[in-house]
Amino acid sequence: MILIFVILLSISISAQNFKSEVENYFNHKLKGYDKIEVSFLNDITQHNYKIDESRELKIKGSTVYLPVKYSDRNRLVNSILTIQLKLYKLIPVAIKEIKRKEKIESNSFMLQIVDVSSLKYSEAAIVSDLNSVRAKSLIKEGQIITKDLIEEIPVVQSGSRVLAEYVKGSVVISTEAVARRDGRVDEVIDILTASNELLKAKVINSQKVLIE
Repeated sequence: MILIFVILLSISISAQNFKSEVENYFNHKLKGYDKIEVSFLNDITQHNYKIDESRELKIKGSTVYLPVKYSDRNRLVNSILTIQLKLYKLIPVAIKEIKRKEKIESNSFMLQIVDVSSLKYSEAAIVSDLNSVRAKSLIKEGQIITKDLIEEIPVVQSGSRVLAEYVKGSVVISTEAVARRDGRVDEVIDILTASNELLKAKVINSQKVLIE
């Protein structure tokens, strides 16, 4: 009975050591995450597994196919373990509803450790991304703020008055105009001049556009 207990304990310790080895492996392999959790879909107590880094690791979404090897009757056997990953990152989550075109303020989100396994690493916004941006579409309370949900605040707002200049050689003609849509620096927008002409103009800054 004692011998069986010792064997089971040894198997349990070996499995725990292997799990720690795998967690350390993924922490090194997958950079940029604050925490990684692994769940084995295979029974890892059957053999004394070792990670086989000579073979390719395959990742499909949150499912990983880890190449391993183990000894069986004095021969080395190659195998694959299927692992479910949970990838956690400290990212901004909306703490209230943010309407379309509403500026993202510091009090409209908080940083939370979230499982982002279903997201590509590049999709999740970081705090530096949220300077001078607004919601591109409605962001619901509790929603992860991703890069596709935000956009830079345009320097010219639709309906704002701007100074429109037309340059031809050394001749510069200036007139007041109204922006017909939002525009960022170097973007071409529609403007309506004081004489009701609809023209195209490049945004120079928040007050001036250059008629093309």
